[in-house]
Amino acid sequence: MKSSIRSRRYVAVLICLFVSLSCAKQESSAPVGEYTLPVQPDYSRSETWYKEQNVSMSDQSADIFYVVPTCIWDWTDSSGAVMHFGDVYNDEQRQAIDPSLHLAADIFAQESNFYAPYYRQITLESWIEGEDTVARRFPYAMQDVQQAFDYYLKNENGGRPFVLAGFSQGAKAVVELLKGLSDSVYSRMVAAYVIGYRVTEDEARSHRTIVAASDSADVGVTVCYNSVADLEAICPVLSHSCFCINPVNWRTDSVRAQLNDSVTVRVDTAHHVLLVEGFDPERYYLPSLGALFRVGNYHLQELEFYREFLTRNVKQRIEAFYDTQR
Repeated sequence: MKSSIRSRRYVAVLICLFVSLSCAKQESSAPVGEYTLPVQPDYSRSETWYKEQNVSMSDQSADIFYVVPTCIWDWTDSSGAVMHFGDVYNDEQRQAIDPSLHLAADIFAQESNFYAPYYRQITLESWIEGEDTVARRFPYAMQDVQQAFDYYLKNENGGRPFVLAGFSQGAKAVVELLKGLSDSVYSRMVAAYVIGYRVTEDEARSHRTIVAASDSADVGVTVCYNSVADLEAICPVLSHSCFCINPVNWRTDSVRAQLNDSVTVRVDTAHHVLLVEGFDPERYYLPSLGALFRVGNYHLQELEFYREFLTRNVKQRIEAFYDTQR
């Protein structure tokens, strides 16, 4: 039964990543620079958040602030304008995003409170077009994420420790959040999970809030990885990262770890990616996203492959954080 539930959730997350959405009626849209954007989210409104209250405010609790991955294609608003950004107030778009949020909450927040903002994420076409397009459009999405994080800190966090986590576009947003953390806020960060994206050498060198994780229990660190069957499958718009950790054995060297009886995972220390050996790459290939993810790229499985290891690790790092406060 548990395996069946996981399979359904996994399929739902894949649907979130590549199904084209029909569009509900817009509240409004407005030209901003070269783009027309949906109405700006108001994070004091409940519909702009996905939340789960999983624990009482105990002495050993922590929050999870999660940023969702890309879940929509370009779409057309009621005026006929092609939109490259998600609409936070569009019920259909929020419902399409929710399976990904359910999965993330199940992985990261079994014993934590979970906060995830809906934001005007850039579309899959934006990523397919390449880094120049992402660089032009992503700042609009990041403005929403930053405002949501600021609202969370002021109105929801209450001074508790927290974990930052994001997948894909959400992981890019986590990197940007890390750059802007004040000393007092950073001191409460248990860890940051940058999954399916990269941290550059310049970012790590220039920001003391970005520290590579080196084991399973260090705190105030950033966990980062991308998974491929071979180096030819690396996605340039998401890699290369300057560091990588194996979420199975929590090592940064090339020692193999057993994911299951037939699959191993190891870090390629030259390219800072995970090499996953033992799966059939064709089984995980989606032609509809072939322009981004060629055969052998396991980007869509970055959470599902390692879910049990990630769940245990979040708990372990929260416990380690409290140990450092004694």
